[in-house]
Amino acid sequence: MMVGVGGALGGSSGRDDVLLRLVFRRIPGTVWAVDRTLCFTYATGRLVDAAGLAATQIVGKTVQSFLGTSDPTDPGVARHLAALAGEAQSFDYRYRGRWYAVLIDPLRAEDGAIVGCVGTAIDITERRVAEQRLAVSQSRLADAQRTAHIGSFEWDAATNTVTWTDELYRIFGLAPGQAVETMDAYLSHVHPDDVGATRQALIESGSGGPFQYRNRIVRVDGQVRWIETRGEVFKDGVGLPARMVGSSWDVTELVEATRGRERLLSLLQATIEATDEGILVVDSRRKVVLKNRRFLDLWKIPAHLADCDDDLILLGYVRDQLERPDEFLRDVDQIQASPGLERADQIRCADGRVFERYSAPQRIGDAVVGRIWSFRDITEHQRLLRTALFLSDATRLLTSLDVERALDAVARIALPFMGEGCAIDLFNDGGPRRLVDVSIDGRVGISPDLHPSVLAGNAVMSQVHAVSFLSVPLLIHDEVAGAITFSAPTHRRYTPADLALAEELARRAALALDNAALYRRAQDALRARDELLSIAAHEIRGPLTSIHLAAQAIRKGKAGPDAVRHMLAVVEREDRRLSRFVEELLDMGRFRDGRFQLQYEPVSLSELVRDVARRLDPDLVRSGSSLSVLVTENVIGKWDRFRLEQVVTNLLTNAVKYGLGRPIEVRIGGQRDRAVLVVRDHGIGIAPDVIPRLFRPFERGVSHRHYGGLGLGLHIVKTIVEAMQGSVKVESSPEAGTTFTVELPTSALASAGAHR
Repeated sequence: MMVGVGGALGGSSGRDDVLLRLVFRRIPGTVWAVDRTLCFTYATGRLVDAAGLAATQIVGKTVQSFLGTSDPTDPGVARHLAALAGEAQSFDYRYRGRWYAVLIDPLRAEDGAIVGCVGTAIDITERRVAEQRLAVSQSRLADAQRTAHIGSFEWDAATNTVTWTDELYRIFGLAPGQAVETMDAYLSHVHPDDVGATRQALIESGSGGPFQYRNRIVRVDGQVRWIETRGEVFKDGVGLPARMVGSSWDVTELVEATRGRERLLSLLQATIEATDEGILVVDSRRKVVLKNRRFLDLWKIPAHLADCDDDLILLGYVRDQLERPDEFLRDVDQIQASPGLERADQIRCADGRVFERYSAPQRIGDAVVGRIWSFRDITEHQRLLRTALFLSDATRLLTSLDVERALDAVARIALPFMGEGCAIDLFNDGGPRRLVDVSIDGRVGISPDLHPSVLAGNAVMSQVHAVSFLSVPLLIHDEVAGAITFSAPTHRRYTPADLALAEELARRAALALDNAALYRRAQDALRARDELLSIAAHEIRGPLTSIHLAAQAIRKGKAGPDAVRHMLAVVEREDRRLSRFVEELLDMGRFRDGRFQLQYEPVSLSELVRDVARRLDPDLVRSGSSLSVLVTENVIGKWDRFRLEQVVTNLLTNAVKYGLGRPIEVRIGGQRDRAVLVVRDHGIGIAPDVIPRLFRPFERGVSHRHYGGLGLGLHIVKTIVEAMQGSVKVESSPEAGTTFTVELPTSALASAGAHR
């Protein structure tokens, strides 16, 4: 189709020209023609109206004058010049506040010479505004980069022919005029996967009226593009489709942007669903835009509120879950009233849970359009942190050697973290002793009766009425040394995590008790060592002094025969005393080093007792005590003679030393396969509190200052007797004398239990 230079369509009547003008005014665009000097030779359409001119006023004006610019680089001027050079132009141009999609083609004479150019401009302002609004709704998606070009088509049902405009050819990548005259020819350019749907859409449009569809086309250059098509089917007089008219434009970028948005939203949704944080997004009107499943779970929101989009309704539901609901709601209102505020804090629930809350504005560009809230359950993290701090403080306190005071302090810092009450019991020889019983309100409320499971060495959680209790034993070398008991507030129930914490605290407390006991024993050992050294010095000095004095007297030669004999007897007695002293120390070392051995042989117990008595006769005479030996049965057993002599010697020596010069009785008898040896004196006796520790090394019932000795004799007796599978026991009371009873097996069983 040619446009005449004279302002009318070539070969068209004036009436046709008027009709065309009316048509172009109906579409959102403008058509014009210019000569080689860029003077308008024809113009009609909305752009002309927008300029406030009549078409006759524009003809003769230059493009520069119409556009109000003399800049040759202005797109409106430069693109016309490019079209005059033979290149078709297509571009967007802003004129008087509105945007237009402009197409400029060279205008050629019949001989092919370019005599001007013809242009069309489609008003795309509303579309650009719509695309900008779409970008806002798609959260910062980029504005559409290209404007869709519109092409028109017409289908004549009677001839089954299709007529396209040049722009539609350009959209399909075809040369203008290339034959696409039938419906099948059109469908040949449709993507194979969309042919069926496109054909069906066209068939359904045959019922008449407007229609719309979207499909893919395959351009000649191989590109696949998305096309939006809208049109209308007109019927003939008998109601059959007679004509179809419509327009198509490229929406590839829009489709790709939409799919990208869908992928982005899908990724965003998958991400927020995968996170451990509860996410809530509300807009500036307090309407919920987005929330994830974790948010619903954290706040225990029921199914019927899961799709609620009113933030205030959700707040009304969760308020009862909060420790301080009114303060929480005021805080939310203050944050909402400060659009640009970012905030991070913690909130506590009535059931003990702790959430970390973070809030930040949602922005599109510089505009705040809503607010993002995230909630993370840090209850376990807080519990672990408080547990670590509590155990650290408790351990620091338990390093004190004053362990009872330390336990009292631990019980006090345990509240209210571990409950509202704490009691600590220690087990002494007399049973449990309540060391501390504290509570938050100052009342003592934990029963002194410990749970049987605790007494058996097991931790236990129990409930009495509405109160939950937690009790753990203090175990030292698998022995129950005490117990810690906690009581909870009525709204709290102890959990396995609380039990594990209490057991760890009990383990550290038991370790502190054990360390304190070790320290006391070490101190006792140091005192015993010092005392031993003092006693040893005294025990050695006495015999050495006696021997030294006797030797000096004999050396001077002035003593008579009787005196010499007496002095030699003194030397012999003190020598035995020193030998026994040294032997006791050596035996103590052998016992501790495991070098103590027994040599078994047949031994007559009565003969052995008489031999020892004869050796101790001088000591008996000097003490004034008499010794009587009663043999009810001459018992012969398989024992270590030397060690058994030590046992008898130590028992008799003990009786002589503490017998106050009173009679000493020894009774020998047998009971089946066991020998019984009883040594009884009528001396000072032993206090009841001393008896349990009487057989320990370096222990005495009286002061060594008055009676001397290392305190090893009875310990050696017990060690030897037990090594020969026997037993020894003592019965005594102050001022009523003491009785030692030794029982030994006489059979070969003793040899089987030889101590190595």
